[in-house]
Amino acid sequence: MSAAGNLTPHAMRGYERRVFRPDPTIAFVAAAREQVVALIESINQPQISIPGKLPQVAQGHLCGLRSANGGFSVYVSLHLTQSAENVVYAHEPREFPLEEYLAAEAEGVHFLESMGFMLDNLNFRNLAVELQESIIKRVPLFTPPKTKAGAVAPESAAASPQRLTSLARFLASF
Repeated sequence: MSAAGNLTPHAMRGYERRVFRPDPTIAFVAAAREQVVALIESINQPQISIPGKLPQVAQGHLCGLRSANGGFSVYVSLHLTQSAENVVYAHEPREFPLEEYLAAEAEGVHFLESMGFMLDNLNFRNLAVELQESIIKRVPLFTPPKTKAGAVAPESAAASPQRLTSLARFLASF
């Protein structure tokens, strides 16, 4: 069954156009606890490879948000543990009505599962306020990234394809 298997016809309209695109301008999502509609997190940490970054273990999150004007948005975040950075994917379009929310969330779940993440819905809205606040503080998607000691700097991660090419040429000379 497809990720859209249980969606209403209205939510299915335009389903094929739904995509998540990386947005390098978003390092984290500044959201108030009250805005969070859903929070889904990975229970495993597979090693993933993102273009321009070193392959490394990652933790995945999906977050559904409600904006002040009543629209909704969905973000997928990959927290790269070695470099201590978030790679945030935004659903396109960025904001949409409630009727399209379930389809967007299902696509985000499928997106994460296709990378090898096993997911757990935290049922965020049903948790006590204190627990919601502690989760917001714990989840890397909601906090500005901190540089870990020994973490790979973004400049060296960007240069790594060049170093790999040089290494490949060197090894090919033997």
